[in-house]
Amino acid sequence: MDKSKAPNHFAEDKTVVAGFEHSGNNNKVNLIGKCFKNRYLIESKIGHGGMSDIYRAKDLYLESLNVTEPFVAIKVLLSQISDIPEAQQVLIKESVQTQKLSHPNIIRVYDVDTDDGFHFMVMEWLDGESLDQVIKRSKPLGINFKGSMKIIDQIASALSYAHQQGIVHTDLKPSNIFLTRQGNIKVFDFGVAKNLQQREDRYAFAEVDQDSPLTGYTPAYASFEQLSGEDACAADDIFAFSCISYELLTSKHPYNRVAANEVDITNNKLIKPKNISSRLWPMLKKGLALKKVQRAPSIELIINKFHSKSWPLLTAIAAGAVLVISGFQIQQYYQVQLDDLQSKVALTNKAKSEVQAFEFIPASALLAQIEDIPEDKTLIKNGLLKTHQSEVLDIVEQRIASLPKSDNGLYQDYEKIAQVINDIERFYPDSVRLLQMKNQAERSKQSVVDALSERLSLLLSQARYNEQGSNNIQAIVEGLTFVEPGYAYTASNEEYTLYASTFNNALKKHDITQIDGLITTGEYIFANYPKAKSLIEYGAELKVAVKRLNDYHNLTAKGKTASYPYDAAEVYYRDTFNQLTVRLDAIDNPKDLHEFDKEVRGLATNLPDDFEPLLTLDKRLAASFLRQANVYLDKQYLKTARELFARGNEMYERLNGVQRL
Repeated sequence: MDKSKAPNHFAEDKTVVAGFEHSGNNNKVNLIGKCFKNRYLIESKIGHGGMSDIYRAKDLYLESLNVTEPFVAIKVLLSQISDIPEAQQVLIKESVQTQKLSHPNIIRVYDVDTDDGFHFMVMEWLDGESLDQVIKRSKPLGINFKGSMKIIDQIASALSYAHQQGIVHTDLKPSNIFLTRQGNIKVFDFGVAKNLQQREDRYAFAEVDQDSPLTGYTPAYASFEQLSGEDACAADDIFAFSCISYELLTSKHPYNRVAANEVDITNNKLIKPKNISSRLWPMLKKGLALKKVQRAPSIELIINKFHSKSWPLLTAIAAGAVLVISGFQIQQYYQVQLDDLQSKVALTNKAKSEVQAFEFIPASALLAQIEDIPEDKTLIKNGLLKTHQSEVLDIVEQRIASLPKSDNGLYQDYEKIAQVINDIERFYPDSVRLLQMKNQAERSKQSVVDALSERLSLLLSQARYNEQGSNNIQAIVEGLTFVEPGYAYTASNEEYTLYASTFNNALKKHDITQIDGLITTGEYIFANYPKAKSLIEYGAELKVAVKRLNDYHNLTAKGKTASYPYDAAEVYYRDTFNQLTVRLDAIDNPKDLHEFDKEVRGLATNLPDDFEPLLTLDKRLAASFLRQANVYLDKQYLKTARELFARGNEMYERLNGVQRL
């Protein structure tokens, strides 16, 4: 689909809303580019209805998940009525009514919400055209019977399902029916739909006042009873459905778009469509009856008739032959039927007892016992799930709220939350409320990951490797892996360069505390960084060495006796003595040699006299003094040569007296 040309399938909605003047002022409100709830980015206006405008929007959350078509349709109340409670209630009711109807031919509604004074409803994005556009394209001949039935069957399926759920659409018309590019029908706009059930549902939203000025209808498709102000019933939808079926077959309205209460029967006689047989026409004509008492009683009856086949003559003859059965055979036959009936009654009573036992399962025990219901009791199982849906989802929310958090109590266990939702999702695959829970958990999880990642990046860019509390790098990484198992932070080249530089500086200063923090950071952040491998490996050795040296210093600081950890010190001072050796070999004058000697003596104050790397360096240093003494003796600089000989010999005498403990 060309994303730049959004289909105008919600346009030209001619719903009449009594008591409301359509001033058109809402056109001055430009919502293009506005983002609702930091998620739904409005891209284009695709239609206008009696009370609302329809927009195409991009779901930024779905886009972040790399969904190919991250689009939704958003229905926004007109600004001039957005503050009217009844208008808000109609929008809420449409969302609630449609969410109750989980059917492939009824549009999916995801959410209803308010942002910055705008009241809106989020629906699935549809790619195709509305049925009124299909009908216009079929002029003047209409669509043949076979083609029409592909559409009619799906509309009938949606309406029959809604009626079974106790809901009447009451504003059915071609512009409220959508045909996708895949040939699927979607019925929408249940904003003025009515409930059929008489018992009070304590979980349901309060009904909009039936006398509210925002109760809408479309005269050309409204039944005589609806126009007369009678209570809504399935017969209203049957009339509208029949009108739409007639239009599909002929491309014309059966009563020339005259309202049912104004039709002059003498001048507006129904004409049989050419695309329907004489055998099926009477049933469609019955659906178009102006008075309810004469109208077809159900949509199923109309559809069944449309799919029925005429019986052949031979079948009729065979049926007549059955009537010549002898009286004895009839009596024998009915006796068998009576026995069979008594057996079925007994089985029915038994089944009824079983059903009653299942019906008393409370919502709190339903999930634990649902698997115990036999496979042949699918209807009972589905009925229980439907009846207790609201209470079951309450329980799911309670379970999620009671799940244990991370050890520090800061983060939710999103993996377990997803598991709880997935376990219940198989029972309610089309539940909008469950989808909202899932989306909320995903959004919350992503927000935590983003916040912790940003904080981590800031700390690394500022070389803050040793902080504690909420800025402790180890705690942040552990929080990230708890929230999203398998998470791995990808460091930048700049972050690694800064880390390596800080590490080398700490080694030169022998800052044990800083090195310990740098080692931890390296293990948590740079473990998979190619350039960091050798540094991390040395760091792992160094970490052990640092701990042992720290333990030694802590004991001696307390006045306790402890053995010096020579091998740990050799690891810790490895780079230091390597660098000193390189520097020593490059010295070629007495002044630099004496300065170097002072530097080594300063380092030696922190080390035992028999520390092997120090002894080795001192031997090379003593040899350097004697070597330069000979050079300066050859040059006849006797004083300088004597000083160099004296220092070299002094060092050799000391070294010869040192014994390794």
